[in-house]
Amino acid sequence: MTKDKNNLPKTEQVDVQQTSTPAEVVTVGESLEVPTLPTKERVSRFLRSQQGWLFVLPALLLMCVFTFYPIVSAFVNSFKQEYDGLTDTFNGWGVDNFVRVLKGDTGTGGASFLQCLTNTMVLTFVSVPLSTFIALFIAVALKSIKPLQKAYQTVLFLPYLTNSLAMGAVFLTFFQVIGTQRQINAGTAQLGMVNDLLVWLGIEPINWIKGIGLESKKDLVWHLGSVDIPWTKYVIMIIYEVWSGLPFKILILFSALQSVNKQYYDAARIDGASRSTILWKITTPLISPMISYLLITGIMGGMKQYSAVVGVFGPQMGTNYDMGTMVGYIYNYLELGQTGYAYAGSLLLFIIIMIITLINLRVSKKRVTY
Repeated sequence: MTKDKNNLPKTEQVDVQQTSTPAEVVTVGESLEVPTLPTKERVSRFLRSQQGWLFVLPALLLMCVFTFYPIVSAFVNSFKQEYDGLTDTFNGWGVDNFVRVLKGDTGTGGASFLQCLTNTMVLTFVSVPLSTFIALFIAVALKSIKPLQKAYQTVLFLPYLTNSLAMGAVFLTFFQVIGTQRQINAGTAQLGMVNDLLVWLGIEPINWIKGIGLESKKDLVWHLGSVDIPWTKYVIMIIYEVWSGLPFKILILFSALQSVNKQYYDAARIDGASRSTILWKITTPLISPMISYLLITGIMGGMKQYSAVVGVFGPQMGTNYDMGTMVGYIYNYLELGQTGYAYAGSLLLFIIIMIITLINLRVSKKRVTY
């Protein structure tokens, strides 16, 4: 049976009021004393709590030396006008390097910034999505092939382990024309596998490297102002990039397919869904994080491609750098001793890659299903 506080005896009311006075609470709080540790002990405890940094210290030092320092150095040196990296001399500060690079007015000849940027963008934004979707189809096909599945994976992964320069030299033989013009007219020259296919189809063979027709001598290069579009060379590099990029993407997508719950497929088959519907409505959304990862990393790698173009077209990257890439542009001016232009080009490439990556990440947040 509960009693009202107002009906309690007078002595009990006093006890209740005394036990709830703020003065006593403060008194109890003031009686608590926190022990003070010696300075040496506090420092020792702090150092022990930071031991995790020792594990990441080697990687952090390497990143500072080979990543952060070059970025800061490139940013600073790109604003040095007439900068000579060998003697570390320059003629004032300014944005003259960027203006000359963007206008193509470096005065040293060689690679053009707009030409190299156009080549890099075309090769990247055609080959990366194309190779990703082809890899998706091959990965889905491999998943449905149980016999010799491991053997097929090994064969498809071999190009990824081969040196890009060696692959480029071998790949060039498919398109290269070997022989003089007299031999070409006489039909005794070696036209390459692709040209043999064109002849069999009744199409005029092409000198893919020079961008001209073998019989008509027609110029096959498109000219858009100061930028040339050597589409015959683009075809060679796009096919090469797609072929060389397939192994890694197939491996990643094949691994992603293994994690898809089979109950989704069983439910779709019960509902009478076709294979194409299952692929685009179930498989693709469920592995979309891996597809987004491959697209982002592929674009970042494509913007930095260099060795593959050198392996196919040589160190001059075509005729007077008409197939030059952004990295090739930077290397060209480093060889010429114009390091100020090289630093400006590298900083512009860094900004372009960052912008493309941020756009890609922004789009993937809306399109990727997690």
